[in-house]
Amino acid sequence: MCGVLGIAGDLNLKSEEWRTCLRSMGSWLVHRGPDDWGEWVAPGIAMGHTRLSILDIEGGKQPMVSPDASVVVVFNGEIYNFRELWRALELKGYPFKTDHSDTEVIVHGYKEWGLGVFERLAGMFAIAIWDSDKQQLVLARDRSGIKPLFYAELPSRGFVFASESKAILASNLLQPELNSSTLPEYFMFRSPLHPNSMISGIKKLPPGHSVIYRLEGGITPPIPYWSPAVGMNTLKSLEEGEERVLAELETAVLSHTVSDVPIGVFLSGGVDSSLVAALLSKHLKVTAFTIGTDSPLNEIPFAQQVANHLGLTLQARLLTTAEFLNHFEDWAYYNDDPVSNPSALALMVLAEHARNHDVKVMLSGEGSDELFGGYNSYIRYAFMCRLARLPFASHMQNLVHTHPNSRTGDYLRNFPRCIFKGTAHIATLPMCKVLLLPELYNAIEELETRFLLPSSSSNGNGRLRQAMIFDQVYRLPNDLLASTDRATMASSLETRVPFLDHHVVELANSLPDSWCIQPLQMRSKSIIKRILSKLLPRELVYRPKRGFDIPVEGWLANEFWPQITEYYSQRLLPYLNYPNISDMCRGHRQGDHRNTAVIWAWLTLEKWYRLWVLRQAQLRVPKARMSPTMSCVLQDAKLPLHCQLQQSMK
Repeated sequence: MCGVLGIAGDLNLKSEEWRTCLRSMGSWLVHRGPDDWGEWVAPGIAMGHTRLSILDIEGGKQPMVSPDASVVVVFNGEIYNFRELWRALELKGYPFKTDHSDTEVIVHGYKEWGLGVFERLAGMFAIAIWDSDKQQLVLARDRSGIKPLFYAELPSRGFVFASESKAILASNLLQPELNSSTLPEYFMFRSPLHPNSMISGIKKLPPGHSVIYRLEGGITPPIPYWSPAVGMNTLKSLEEGEERVLAELETAVLSHTVSDVPIGVFLSGGVDSSLVAALLSKHLKVTAFTIGTDSPLNEIPFAQQVANHLGLTLQARLLTTAEFLNHFEDWAYYNDDPVSNPSALALMVLAEHARNHDVKVMLSGEGSDELFGGYNSYIRYAFMCRLARLPFASHMQNLVHTHPNSRTGDYLRNFPRCIFKGTAHIATLPMCKVLLLPELYNAIEELETRFLLPSSSSNGNGRLRQAMIFDQVYRLPNDLLASTDRATMASSLETRVPFLDHHVVELANSLPDSWCIQPLQMRSKSIIKRILSKLLPRELVYRPKRGFDIPVEGWLANEFWPQITEYYSQRLLPYLNYPNISDMCRGHRQGDHRNTAVIWAWLTLEKWYRLWVLRQAQLRVPKARMSPTMSCVLQDAKLPLHCQLQQSMK
């Protein structure tokens, strides 16, 4: 796991300025790869790499150059089928110099297959390839968007890319301005949706896409090579489906164990992480890590029961209110394209806990809910689809006044047309109009047609799968995977998600709805629970779903209240309706917690705006784990004037 970055084009920079710019960018990605620094500079192109050494520690240094120097690669991620591709390329005559580097497979794979190499890769990746013959830079992102990749085409006929948007800002080639069109997306879905970021001009490469920047000709539109879709079910029975899903998951988990450094597993005690831990423990003796809070939401006892049954050592971390407050500043720094997911802050603390135990790679259960129907939102949507087929459905809109600002009200506004709103649907359309000024009302209304996908089925068959695919396309890469990546990479920890192996995704998307969700029985993720009940006691499997959560309601009303008061008194963010936000916050403090998620989103956005648009962020350096080469880069980099090192590098 690493940080990738680069600049290209006719930027009117002197030769030494290319390297200085590159190192300034790299200094803001040290946390992603403190083990080594690599750079490659040629006329019109400069590429950098901060390395977290996981595979082929001695031989896998980047940038990696082909034998004829026509292809240069920087790469963040892991390719789990690299040995298979290695053998295929060797048979075609490609010479390999490293011992077992998956990066070298990308180098030769691009030479052999061009853009076709990406659809052959099984894994998580953000890749940049310089093709000197064609004078073009190629970027690509994995199918589910596990690894991030940001880029910007510059007004000065240039191009810049990086694993995080903060590194693009550090280039000083683009000035930060709020992308106001993303505010409705952010408040409705907890994050800006690709291809947009919250900074004007900076884009997120969509999952399963590549993009090309040519020195002569500029940038192409993103080129798709894969997307999740409803598949054809070829399984004859639920029992056969269980066997097939279990086999694919176990294969995925085993493939995700390739590593030259220690591996652990996140274990909440819930269904998803418990299944990953159960399958992993059949092949490796690993340590499990969990986190809890001093509240009724604490899940450490459940994680301990699962760990005891599987024979795993469990390292538990209890997060106190004081620690949560202390880490809010840390999370705001790493959350540079804002995601308003408070659980990510707790995950950041847990990742730090795991890294302090000398674990460098973790497996996680992320993605299962979106594949196998784990959210109550799907059950709500199923009920709405059933109601839409009843004779009185056309009159249901008359009830919208009874649910004016609820998600149910948003469904009723479109009745009898059923439009899935997404599981991260924290603010309704009317609520967005309460939060934002009239200048953005048109952008709010456009969300109905831009992102909220209606079902194409008229009889309800397959509608739930389409809802799950909506979340796979939008929620996973923009919200959950983005926050997981930032929370764990803050401690230089690589997180792997075997549920999102593309073979598992394609199999899940071919399953009948009823194998995953039974709305009338209020059952979710049925097939996964049936599989896990063969590996764990039923009482550990069939317990109420809690999710990885924290008691943020009380904290917003008390510990965070001084900061909330300061923010709405300063009124720095444009396009926000501060009087309405003030009323909402005061109502929350008086006990009305219906808008907790929206208030947290606003608080997160205010902090983000100060750090990244007003440029108050201070560069953070993971001093204890930084390699000598990275120290030299930081010392050589001429950092932008707004930057100040938070830690001494001596």
